[in-house]
Amino acid sequence: MPNKKLRIVIVDADLSRLTQAEKSLNSLGYFRILPIQHFDDLRALDHDLVAPFDVMIANKGLAWSTEVNLELFWKTTRKISYVLLYEAQETVLETDSIRRIMERIDPASPWVCLKYLTWIKFRHKERHITRL
Repeated sequence: MPNKKLRIVIVDADLSRLTQAEKSLNSLGYFRILPIQHFDDLRALDHDLVAPFDVMIANKGLAWSTEVNLELFWKTTRKISYVLLYEAQETVLETDSIRRIMERIDPASPWVCLKYLTWIKFRHKERHITRL
């Protein structure tokens, strides 16, 4: 069961990769997602009044394209617990790869396995015991 309060930001200039990552996270049960396509929008996350995000999934090429972007990126990510950087050309963010990442960040409850058990219900019947 995913943590519904987990706040995730996705940073990528490619709209198709951005929407694919968002759809993958939605299918896994995460809905508090902020997609950012332009790096200038990341400045708003650095404001003190903005609640910090828990996870950032970002395109490494976009973050490291200029020195100003790199400085802003490191300043913003100090508030974020988990940061995942990926190569733009080599990485395809599919549902399976995002699921594996999120399993490390947001592990399942130890009680999840109980929903797969078959529960036995006993009826309370009076038992007739005869003694010899």
